[in-house]
Amino acid sequence: MHVAITGATGGLGWEIARHYAKNGCSLSLSGRDEVRLDEISDICRGLGAAVSARKVDVTDARAMDAWLTQADAQHPVDLLIANAGIGGADVVVPEHGESAELARRIVEINTTGTMNTVIPLIPAMTKRKRGRIVIISSISAAIGLPQSPVYCASKAALSVYADAIRRLLRPHGVGVTCVLPGFIDTPMSRSLDLPRPWCWPPDKAAQRIARDVEKGKAHSVFPWQLRYLIGLEKLLPVGLSDLLMQSVTKKGWSGNQ
Repeated sequence: MHVAITGATGGLGWEIARHYAKNGCSLSLSGRDEVRLDEISDICRGLGAAVSARKVDVTDARAMDAWLTQADAQHPVDLLIANAGIGGADVVVPEHGESAELARRIVEINTTGTMNTVIPLIPAMTKRKRGRIVIISSISAAIGLPQSPVYCASKAALSVYADAIRRLLRPHGVGVTCVLPGFIDTPMSRSLDLPRPWCWPPDKAAQRIARDVEKGKAHSVFPWQLRYLIGLEKLLPVGLSDLLMQSVTKKGWSGNQ
């Protein structure tokens, strides 16, 4: 099996790469940190995987297209994991909200960058009538947090996009899984100066994602505690919900990878 992963130098992407390396897969890895990219490539080779790695910025549509189409031409990609993203302290904003520059950066990386990852391989996968696309969103996609409005919006856009292309591609034999995780214990989430309830270690999150992908699930949502709390919040009157959010999240948090 050939697995392509973006953001492989981050905490979650690193563990996803290690997980599939243990199964002897061929891996195509990308990331912006060349040193860490070399490190994870060596680790995965040591675990038995054939690895090709390239430093690519997901906001560069042409570079992403070139990397992915070349990787697919060499060995058809069976599983594409669009994992690269920005989060943590970088997306928590002061009371006046995001600057226009920060808002654009968040959307360009999280939303447009994911689309730059997915779009190049859709024609090849639909032609072969097989393959699966995994989009890493966030449980924050289901709720508007006052501390990270654009981050939540960028992840909500991914959730809707994943649902739409799943319905579009299903008749062509291509599956889509949208992952909506809560807190994962990575450097990104550790940058937040606030509690991280029900925080999962990254290896546990990677295993859960791989399990749900193997089962062909449309959504992979965890932990269940946050999932049900957000579900309950949706049942409250809007005014009460707003008051609770303001009182509970004064410092701000953003569930992310």
